[in-house]
Amino acid sequence: MNQFEDLKGASWRVFAVDSLPEAPVVIAGVGEVRQHNPPSTWSVEVRNDALLPVNTLTVAAAVVDINGNVKAIQPLPVIKNMKPQQLQRRETRIRVTVIAPTDRVVFYLRELVSEAGDWKASESDVVSLIRAAAARLPVP
Repeated sequence: MNQFEDLKGASWRVFAVDSLPEAPVVIAGVGEVRQHNPPSTWSVEVRNDALLPVNTLTVAAAVVDINGNVKAIQPLPVIKNMKPQQLQRRETRIRVTVIAPTDRVVFYLRELVSEAGDWKASESDVVSLIRAAAARLPVP
């Protein structure tokens, strides 16, 4: 979890959890992209730190309420053929639920397939990671 202590763009409103600590891909940054007309879109940057390419990568965004409970999970479109040391940025609009002013958006790696191996995050582990991170970043 120390990997995300200095995550670029992280705040109480948007952050990430390390759901696949042994995987070669990391979340390098997150952010809220404010629009002239609400709602905002949300951004995530992922980086392949491996020496081999990643075939497919799925990142998911979870909407968390003020108590740390997951309201909804929205997978982002699959990222394919990510080269070594490549950084990719994705923006998404949350469509699975209405985001209240006290809700937060949490990004995590859901599934990864590469030459080095395959990884898949356990939903129950992810929920506990999100609750712990939400408790560390309380709503002001």
